[in-house]
Amino acid sequence: MSKIQLLKGFRDYLPQEQMARKKIISKVSEVFERFGFAPLDTPAMEYYDLLGGKYGEEGEKLMYKFEDQGGRMVALRYDLTVPLSRVVASNPDLSKPFKRYQIANVWRAENPQKGRFREFMQCDVDIVGSSSLIADAEVIATINSAFKSLEIGEVLVKFNSRQLADKVLSEIKIKKSNVIKFIRAVDKLEKQGEKKVVELLQEQGMDSGVLKKYRQLMGQEGKGFAEEMEELLSGFGVENMEFSPNLMRGLDYYTGTVFEFVLKEKPEFGSIAGGGRYDNLIKDSKGQAIPAVGCSIGLDRLLAALMDAGLVAPQTAAEVIVFNLDKNLVPEYLNIATNLREAGLDTEFYFETAKLDKQFKYAEAKNIQVAIIYGPNEAKARRVNVKNLKEKEQVTVDLDDLATQIKSMLW
Repeated sequence: MSKIQLLKGFRDYLPQEQMARKKIISKVSEVFERFGFAPLDTPAMEYYDLLGGKYGEEGEKLMYKFEDQGGRMVALRYDLTVPLSRVVASNPDLSKPFKRYQIANVWRAENPQKGRFREFMQCDVDIVGSSSLIADAEVIATINSAFKSLEIGEVLVKFNSRQLADKVLSEIKIKKSNVIKFIRAVDKLEKQGEKKVVELLQEQGMDSGVLKKYRQLMGQEGKGFAEEMEELLSGFGVENMEFSPNLMRGLDYYTGTVFEFVLKEKPEFGSIAGGGRYDNLIKDSKGQAIPAVGCSIGLDRLLAALMDAGLVAPQTAAEVIVFNLDKNLVPEYLNIATNLREAGLDTEFYFETAKLDKQFKYAEAKNIQVAIIYGPNEAKARRVNVKNLKEKEQVTVDLDDLATQIKSMLW
């Protein structure tokens, strides 16, 4: 019998982690909707013709593409943005600006590393149909508010303009054939360092001083853009921002503002969200470009960063457990559990009659917060012992007051 194992780059999420993910998704969705974004879902698989050629040379290598049983070339979605372009093009009557969010898995055959897998979840917001810089700022503000709701500490948003960068590269006489090479090289500055990037630029046939020239001119040309963006972001309540001329974002379809978020206390984790403006990706039925801007949170990388920083509290599926101390009281235990569930309390029942010590260990292992201790003596008195497993405190209350007591402990 062959060994049963996961595919490389894929993973299972056991209950503790999956509950943490679910909590993040819930909070993020709530913020997205507060900003007026509506939910959308698209298929996991698309025609390759839709996805191919949209992500550059590297993206093409990482895309999962194959021929299906019908002889059609198909691919698993690489991101959520290109499928959105198909939705918009296929539904010309959508009211614009069209504000949508989508939380779903994508697939990339990249080298697995900490917080980075071949199947991972993205949380996207996009505004389609507006070329206003205010739309760019609102997307950034939405993601910033989502991070605030997660209470993960301060985040920093770095921003730049690919349109501005293209203008500067033209002014310093970078050949059109070298623009994408320059952008991809500069995008690696934080990971590989300046010396390595300069060497890479020289290997591509560019002058050793081109990076310095670019920075100097961007500092001058980008002043007005940076001031306008900072004013808009401040109006949206964003506090930590930085104009970053080196920020490019690797995807070929970006045309204007680009931005990334990093954890201020854990910058080594890199970008935990990123996006930008892509005005040429979406076209209507007549082939006319529709302006758009969006951002994506990488949920799995974010979760890995939060767990490493100790910012994710242990999760549990149940808040309360009803102990099983006497098999003759099982009908009453089930009634207690049912009443607590109907009162809105997540409640578990210990199936086998067992010693208290064993049941306490089970509850603590599952991070359950409140235990119900109800034996023959308590049954006669219609009283119940309620133990707060976190605070190590115990009270005795009338059975009729049980739900109210537990809610006071938890809420």
